[in-house]
Amino acid sequence: MAKITLSVIKADVGSIGGHTKPSEKMLAEARRRIDVACRGHWDGEWGEKALLKDGMVTYTGDDIAFIMSHEYKTGADKIHKFAWDCFMAATEIAREQGCYAAGQDLLKDAPSGNLRGAGPGVAEIEFELLPKHRLAEAFLVFAADKCGPGAFNKPLYEIFCNGILNTGLLLSPKLRAGFTFEIIDMDHQSNDSDRIIRINTADPNSPHLDILALLSDIDRYAVESVYSNAYPDEKIVSVAATRLHNIAGKYTGKDDPVMIFRTQGIFPAPEECLDAFVESIVVTGDCRGSHNRPLLPVAINTPVNGAKCHPLVSCLGFSMNAEGAFANEFVDMFQGPAWDQSRAESLRDAKIFRRQGPFSVGFASRKELAYTGLVETEKRLDERFTVRKN
Repeated sequence: MAKITLSVIKADVGSIGGHTKPSEKMLAEARRRIDVACRGHWDGEWGEKALLKDGMVTYTGDDIAFIMSHEYKTGADKIHKFAWDCFMAATEIAREQGCYAAGQDLLKDAPSGNLRGAGPGVAEIEFELLPKHRLAEAFLVFAADKCGPGAFNKPLYEIFCNGILNTGLLLSPKLRAGFTFEIIDMDHQSNDSDRIIRINTADPNSPHLDILALLSDIDRYAVESVYSNAYPDEKIVSVAATRLHNIAGKYTGKDDPVMIFRTQGIFPAPEECLDAFVESIVVTGDCRGSHNRPLLPVAINTPVNGAKCHPLVSCLGFSMNAEGAFANEFVDMFQGPAWDQSRAESLRDAKIFRRQGPFSVGFASRKELAYTGLVETEKRLDERFTVRKN
């Protein structure tokens, strides 16, 4: 059977009036390039064969996302270079238009090979297309803005470990077999290695609690992948777990993760996935990346325009045919009245957090604030402290 790769690559390369949304001219150029890549020839570099099976350009807040299917493996230089060139072209337009933070997430002059450590968030899954045990390919693409890469930790734990929220874990023998989490330690800083742990939910020695113990620290540990136990070669989830301040050594914007989630059949159903986003999920992010705020489920192509800024999450549903192309339509999962109450509760909860200002839960952890001007203030005041004898 043929293999196909799904790649979702996302970055903030400039936006209008502050961190709001990319301009229409930036998006039009990105879409033009995606369209050419799906049709074939580009200045002789790719030859007559199309680079992509299919592709789409969206935005969530100020981040542009490329959703692509192709025949190359994960981490393929051709695909990553193409995405980088698209971001660079959009950056040039952002500079011409005077957009804010042009090229913000492009942290290198030119990456060698793939985009690892270059700034953009990358989620990818390679899989066999339409094997006997999976007669239709459906998947969700989640994109978050103004939050750290641990933003998906809580919903992923609930989807794969909580039978009260996801009753499919009880009803489906394929899901009952369990899953293997691949969790990355984001504090490990290296250009050529990652520090990861694999934990199987079917392990009898309290693996759910081990997973929970790690994922509860959303600023250090993040889910990077989830695999099926029933079909160990089947990767269900891929998350872009990149810390921009670990790459740049300073605050350059929040990390804004993206996630591919394959669904239906031998995997959780879309409604079982989405149920984990109904209640407020508090994440690190918001204005200056320095607060704790609840995620706001929004329709695709929604700008940032709320108080402070509010962390956003969008979700699109896709189907794929036997050639690796997407259906002519997609479903905007967070659009419409079904999510109105969740949005209202998220906005209400954000107001409570916002009233705390820099106190208690209002601010992110000191570890996250280490990349802000607060450090300089504390250093300056430290010299004025004196020791008073009792």
